[in-house]
Amino acid sequence: MSTIQNTEGSLPRINRYAMHYGLILGAFWVFRYLFLVVAEIGVSDRFKFLYYLMNIVTLILMYSFYYKYKASDVEKPKGGIYCILFMIMMCFYASFLEGAIMYAHYKFIDPAFFSNLSSVTISAADSLPKTGLISEENYTQKREMMVAIYSNRISFIVFEFIKNMFLGLFLGTILNFVVSTKKN
Repeated sequence: MSTIQNTEGSLPRINRYAMHYGLILGAFWVFRYLFLVVAEIGVSDRFKFLYYLMNIVTLILMYSFYYKYKASDVEKPKGGIYCILFMIMMCFYASFLEGAIMYAHYKFIDPAFFSNLSSVTISAADSLPKTGLISEENYTQKREMMVAIYSNRISFIVFEFIKNMFLGLFLGTILNFVVSTKKN
């Protein structure tokens, strides 16, 4: 019974920290995404390089936020599940800002960018060979489903959202083993 009460009392604190650090991470992801927008406009390919280089900064930020969360409050639980949950929730909140800038990019800044992105994916799906394990009818159905998913802006943003949450799960699990705080 006390474990359930401890969990219920901890979730608002985890949520508060996740929202705070998620907002900072999301602002960084928006800043990082602007480098991709500038690169796709055609200013310079260096911006695209910087965009990919900033993924390393994302990892460093997430490590820093994870450590700050784990070492910030004496009364807060420091168990692995809580820390993994913190990372997933932080990525969840950060994804809202990234999703907003992606939608603005696809809708207002450069509508042709998404068309080009989806056409490359669809042409790659068309060029995949059909293996003998799948029927022609099933192959056509799967191809049409993939085209429907990748040609819709909202579903693409939702998949980015899910990808970011899996990033939080993966990094939370890895960092749980790497980061340890000293117990008094």
